[in-house]
Amino acid sequence: MTDNAPAWYVSSAIEALAAHRDKVALSHRGHDLTYSELLAQVYRTARALSRFGLRRGDGLVLVTGNRPEAFVIRFAAFLLGLRFTPLVPGLADLPYVASDSGAAALICEAPGDLDVALVLTLDEVTAAARTESSEPVPVAAREQDIARVLYTSGTTGLPKGVPSSYAALGASTRSWGSGTSTMPEGMRFLLVTPFAHGSGDAALNMLRFGVAVEIFDGFDRAEFVAAVERSPMAMTFLYPSWLYRLLDHADADLSTLRSLSYGSSPIAPARLRQALDRFGARLVQTYASTEAAAIAMLGAADHAAALDARPELLASVGKPLPGVAVELRAEDGGPVPVGEIGEVCVKGDSVMSGYWNRPELTAAVLRGGWLHTGDLGRFDADGYLYLVGRIKDIIIVNGYNHYAGPIEDALSSHPAVREAVVVGAPDDRTGEAIHAFVVAPDTDAEQLRAWVRTRLIAEAVPASITFLDAIPTSPQGKPDKKALRAQARSATS
Repeated sequence: MTDNAPAWYVSSAIEALAAHRDKVALSHRGHDLTYSELLAQVYRTARALSRFGLRRGDGLVLVTGNRPEAFVIRFAAFLLGLRFTPLVPGLADLPYVASDSGAAALICEAPGDLDVALVLTLDEVTAAARTESSEPVPVAAREQDIARVLYTSGTTGLPKGVPSSYAALGASTRSWGSGTSTMPEGMRFLLVTPFAHGSGDAALNMLRFGVAVEIFDGFDRAEFVAAVERSPMAMTFLYPSWLYRLLDHADADLSTLRSLSYGSSPIAPARLRQALDRFGARLVQTYASTEAAAIAMLGAADHAAALDARPELLASVGKPLPGVAVELRAEDGGPVPVGEIGEVCVKGDSVMSGYWNRPELTAAVLRGGWLHTGDLGRFDADGYLYLVGRIKDIIIVNGYNHYAGPIEDALSSHPAVREAVVVGAPDDRTGEAIHAFVVAPDTDAEQLRAWVRTRLIAEAVPASITFLDAIPTSPQGKPDKKALRAQARSATS
């Protein structure tokens, strides 16, 4: 493949859309769009965006919920070789992201006062596209062009832009799709997490296989269950907290749910065991980050092994994906032996080349060609990776390091605990203290502390426990530890 060849990530997707023709591609609120209709809308929209003045290399920000137009505009942007940034509506940092990304245009559901040269509404773009031809548009994108700039959640400061080239998106697509050549006829992908996040990529990849993507405005348990029950075969991606909500309501018939992927935040092994008992070996765990779109996977066969001979795999995120190298490094940068804890470092074509306009941060996390993720983990003798927390989540009590992950797992193994999150809180006597937030309506703090004491060393027992009706989450579905740390600090001040 020459440097001037069209980007495979885009050209192969366009070829797939054309091949599936009259199959249903997208379904939203009872309205279906075939593959041929989707491709025609992509070509029309690409021409409309060109008429608005957008050219290869320009930045485009799209702010919208889960709608078919989001698929169309993303495909059209990639076709033109634009630098695409998808955002969820209501983001407080939108003005900053719009400015930092250097976007030439922003498309949103309702216009606002933003520092962008061209602001368009979805309706304006859709109306303009209707007047354009649906004849094919050549792929302008090239492999080394920047395909998109995603922004981190900003839990440790302002959001950071993470650029990915079209070559990098192609590499992550091949890593996740390795070993998959076809999908069963009639398979339906239920998109309930935000399209602007990782499941949007998964949904786009499903279209490569001729799968129908049913789009939901969000996760409503009853609506989701109804969609599964009416589908001959279904697959989906859920955040662990949403999977817990399914487990807490055992009345649903989910027998047609053939594959349930989960990720974005750690899952409690005890809750995963419940999911395996409920769904069988139809589960797939994904481990990735904004900076590294493909790291590891715990596949269905691994879940089956966890049900039988290897229950310890319930705490694993799986093995590195094809084309991805993962090493664990000590503080001095050297590798750690098997079984010992180190920082997860990743290398591969799908890893970011650096933060957008942040050379100092780039130098801090990209060293010697390796991305230092900030995650802490250990490998077992068979090459399975186990995460124990993040470097910033280490709680130092009397000079001794405690990792949040094992404490959260111990709490979550209690039958009454639905979810648990552990953070550090300031303590005048010990420097920091372990503070736990739990969703557990039928127990008390002393019972939980006694439970943890039988499973971990005494120093790892939470000094204090706060009971919540629900754990707050970020837009990415992760427990909002920033908010919980603030609550823990206020409780101890």
